[in-house]
Amino acid sequence: MVKKVWVAFFASLVLAMPSWVAAGHHEAVDVHLPIGHMWKHDGLDEQKWMEMVQTYTPEQADEWKKVLDERKALRQQLNDENVKQAIKEKCKKMKKEREAALDRLIDQLANKKITKEQFKQELKQLHKKKRWMTKEEKQQLHQLHEQTRQAMENNDQEAMKKLLPQWLEHMKKKNERLSQWLQEVKQG
Repeated sequence: MVKKVWVAFFASLVLAMPSWVAAGHHEAVDVHLPIGHMWKHDGLDEQKWMEMVQTYTPEQADEWKKVLDERKALRQQLNDENVKQAIKEKCKKMKKEREAALDRLIDQLANKKITKEQFKQELKQLHKKKRWMTKEEKQQLHQLHEQTRQAMENNDQEAMKKLLPQWLEHMKKKNERLSQWLQEVKQG
């Protein structure tokens, strides 16, 4: 009996060993996108934007420069330690408020001041998040990304001339939202 257990143990060990070895060796896979390394974090980097603007819509170069500079300044503000601390404090405060509201809801349900259906509805409202973008805006942005990618792959100058002003408007909105959010955080 003991011999069979040991044989089974060593057999499973021998069979499992190659998978352990394979799991230990991770090689970086170089993924090459057809449009290059321009897609960073949430968009193209500043230099690539300006190259595209100079190529397709040079009359908007000054406006683009202004928007990109504002974006850079807002990102630098986000990296400020005081702002980071204020963000952490705001998150903690919001979490405590949500927990207190949830406790109140549970107490009301336990004391039968509200029905189960009312509890579910109020809980749904409690967990409703303030979104950075609406679903429609996200879909529009996704379409804009896809159209831009296709235009770049096909080297379609007319499409790029139409898409760059849309990107400019998107960046302006994003800068405005970020600026408002930073003001809210700084005010406490």
